[in-house]
Amino acid sequence: MKRVTIFLLLMLIGIAGCNKEDDDTVTKYSRHNNGRHNTNSTTRNKDYTIHRFVWETMYYYYYWNNNIPSRLDLTKFDTPNDVFEKFKYTDDRFSAILNNYTETDSYFNNEYVTDGLNLVLGTDRLDPEKVVAYVQYVYKDSPAEAAGIKRGHVITKVNGQTLDKNNYQSLLNLDSYTLSYSTLSVPNGMWNYREYYGDEYTSPRITKKNMNIDPVLQVATHYINGHTIGYFLYDSFDEGTNGITEAIEKFQADHITDLVLDLRFNGGGYVSTLEKLVSMLVPAGNEGNLFIKTELNAGLTQALKKQGEDLNSYFSHENAHLNLNKLYVLTSYQTASASEELISGLKPYMDVVIIGTPTYGKYTTNLLLNDIDDKGTDPDGISYSEWALYLVVGLCKNANGEMNFKNGFTPDFQVEDYYDTPLGSEDDPLFAQAISLITGKASIAKRARTASKFQNDFIGTSAKPFYKQNLTFNRPFTRL
Repeated sequence: MKRVTIFLLLMLIGIAGCNKEDDDTVTKYSRHNNGRHNTNSTTRNKDYTIHRFVWETMYYYYYWNNNIPSRLDLTKFDTPNDVFEKFKYTDDRFSAILNNYTETDSYFNNEYVTDGLNLVLGTDRLDPEKVVAYVQYVYKDSPAEAAGIKRGHVITKVNGQTLDKNNYQSLLNLDSYTLSYSTLSVPNGMWNYREYYGDEYTSPRITKKNMNIDPVLQVATHYINGHTIGYFLYDSFDEGTNGITEAIEKFQADHITDLVLDLRFNGGGYVSTLEKLVSMLVPAGNEGNLFIKTELNAGLTQALKKQGEDLNSYFSHENAHLNLNKLYVLTSYQTASASEELISGLKPYMDVVIIGTPTYGKYTTNLLLNDIDDKGTDPDGISYSEWALYLVVGLCKNANGEMNFKNGFTPDFQVEDYYDTPLGSEDDPLFAQAISLITGKASIAKRARTASKFQNDFIGTSAKPFYKQNLTFNRPFTRL
């Protein structure tokens, strides 16, 4: 029997996982010749260890496992990827196979190699073959911050080479470079007339480094028109909870009347941290009530039921507690998974007002699974333990039984972020909309921004790694 390291990720909402350190085992089918399935002369030297790992793991844990057989001739598959693709559900957008487990694992605590830039990529306004990168946030103490790059800058060149649709990925993925940029201007709030063709600057050389990013980006209290408004810009549900506790304690001490939770960049994190935050936000009297209900495949459900496992999540008692009846949440396309579950899970208990643009729509629960004890290597020299599956294992529903963000949440008030105003300032259009709703006064943002800015020119975002968009359960999980 081999130990499998499991992290339950809510790549669109959660279920249960385990710590890397725990020693539970998972029972698997017997392996012949240490996983090498030698059946004839043509396959005598073929190594099927990872093929077998992929098949068995999907058989036990995959949410859509109905068509996965209990016996399989692995010699019919050339690569582990072929096994994965054979049994992947057609509509599954979120499962993946990878061979860099250690690197991926580090992402879950907001630790990864980065220049510190959070970018939105789009086509140039005047030349649709060119690509520009809008800087929407720069992390503190990052190489990009040291080089003077700021929110509101527009990057047009890397190492002096103009970004276009053919080269932007390779250039931005370099480990070291200089950036050419100018300042974004959106005259009268009209995105179609945006300007960044003025003075061009070139940064010093920027070299990416390993960073452990503090997810608490801003905590501030604003006193506006008789209201005491808390603003909390939160980047990721990291395993540590001291930061969010201190933020809520500050708001509690300031006697805030309203809270604006900015999840524009938040793609998920640990469910234990999510549970703690929502327990400090939900109205008093809901301690012990259901927050998240999980749904797994039939076999896994039955096995865990026999073991007495309760994979649901509940509100806990917290000393720091705001006891508000309404929450304002600021969102974007990067708002995913645990952040979406926060909205969904709180809706049965309080009024949650969404401001911004539609969220990502990560509605499944994923596990990151690898065979940590397998010390062998594949034909390319990659350790077997580095092979892993990021696998959909279930769905999550709120206390009303709703899985209500399969296509993302549509904001109650759609407001675009044009990246040219400071986050959390009264000129920030999303925050200004929240202030307007709280105070009953007209929006104090300098410009109204309600038109959809990206239609045909949006390419994507370049910020945290893909696997940061998750919800990870880090409590003990008894496995089969």
